[in-house]
Amino acid sequence: MTPCACGARFRAAPLLALVSGFVLWVQAFGLAAEASRNCFANPICGGADPWVMQFAGHYLAAFSERNRGIAIHSSERLTALGPKHLVWTAPATGPASEEVWAPELHFLRGGWYIYFAASDGQNRNHRAWVLSSAGKDPLGPYRLHGPLYTGDDRQLVVSNRWAIDMTVRELGDKLYAIWSGWQDERDVQHLFIAPMADPLTIAGSRVRICANDDCLWERVDESPQRRGLEEAPEVLQHGGRTFVAFSCSGSWQPSYKIGLLEVKPGGDPLQPANWVKFPRPLLQSTQETWGVGHCSFVKSPDGTEDWVVYHAKLDRENGWRRAVFAQPFTWSKEGFPELGAPVAPGQLVPLPSGESARPMPRAPKTREADEARHVARRLQSKSSPLVLFDSLPGI
Repeated sequence: MTPCACGARFRAAPLLALVSGFVLWVQAFGLAAEASRNCFANPICGGADPWVMQFAGHYLAAFSERNRGIAIHSSERLTALGPKHLVWTAPATGPASEEVWAPELHFLRGGWYIYFAASDGQNRNHRAWVLSSAGKDPLGPYRLHGPLYTGDDRQLVVSNRWAIDMTVRELGDKLYAIWSGWQDERDVQHLFIAPMADPLTIAGSRVRICANDDCLWERVDESPQRRGLEEAPEVLQHGGRTFVAFSCSGSWQPSYKIGLLEVKPGGDPLQPANWVKFPRPLLQSTQETWGVGHCSFVKSPDGTEDWVVYHAKLDRENGWRRAVFAQPFTWSKEGFPELGAPVAPGQLVPLPSGESARPMPRAPKTREADEARHVARRLQSKSSPLVLFDSLPGI
């Protein structure tokens, strides 16, 4: 072998190593890219108190807009919010001008309604309000009604009470409102239910569903010295049974979690004796994901899977920095929802069934990758066996 040939051989070796490494890198990236196309990672967005429903092939997600309005996002995907539409802005002053919390969008008896809590800026004055759409469009325009009556007066006139997190559902052929409220002027939250004459009108005085401190895990700090706290009721129906998920402990704490109630089949929901509370949380914090609560339930795009959407805290310290998570859940043989553990941030989760794969991401462009592409193309042009680089994903 001549010195020239020997030198050429040693000069080629780093190039071949570079190209071989690039082949492995491309293959690994291709597999990762393909996996990422069919998966997503939580959180899916920032925010709190997520409400998601399906309509006409789209997911409609309602959120408070900076506590001074209500926005609805529309998307074909459960895992991506889509464009934001500001559908209502609070007045500059008055009893529904500030602290707009936890809006829920419902289609009831042929019309669109948004239930939410608002106040004049003082939390003690929070009441339940409702918007009604002028037509058949979930994006409005909307008109404000309320506050809805959430007190104990049988005439539904005096002593209206603090109320947040109202949800509305038809059980059988009757319409009911369920919310979190104060029994009196003290800041102690219970779950209440009342019948409705129509989507804009409470038809009877409230009934407290249950005690808020039956279990230690319902209490603030999970401490026997602290008060019980129940809020964010959400109805979940399956197999002829009606459950109500609720959030408890402090929403500002890592101990925030989701519990479960069930109304006895065929039982009158206005009778507290017909409600059963499950002794263990439905969803609670882990070492990776904490402060989980305020959920809504929805189907996958093809209707074959059940999904829960909820928020989790971004910090272990007390506070209200939160983000929105989504994950599938199943049902036990006995017919109970099984949510499992909350997924960890960044963990890849398969897309909901029927949701189209995401666009293939392109390979990251680095100086080393550019050099490897250049060498590979030069070798290709000289009939090298190292071919097909341009046909691999992401290149």
